[in-house]
Amino acid sequence: MGKSAFINVNFINWEHHVNNGLILIDFWAPWCSACLSQDNIYNEIAIIFHDKLRIGKVDISDNRVLANKFGVINIPHLILFKDGIQVMQSPGIVSKEHLIIKIKKYLI
Repeated sequence: MGKSAFINVNFINWEHHVNNGLILIDFWAPWCSACLSQDNIYNEIAIIFHDKLRIGKVDISDNRVLANKFGVINIPHLILFKDGIQVMQSPGIVSKEHLIIKIKKYLI
């Protein structure tokens, strides 16, 4: 899976993507090396939960309104939504194992 596995989420399409099902939103920026290194983990997560979870990416350089709304100060910053409701928030680098445990809690 390449970057095409990720959904480009922004202020305009936010509700369309976040209000339906389970989606992991990654607040990131192209200049953030830690953000880019996390993509490998997100690709693995996308494979593990391929039909149950979507992964969206919000470029904070272009979407400051969304970043501010969710209190994103440092990146990478993950927020998991289930049917539009925020169920998890995790700033910083996150391990694959940690994400798997968190995501499984909301796969009911």
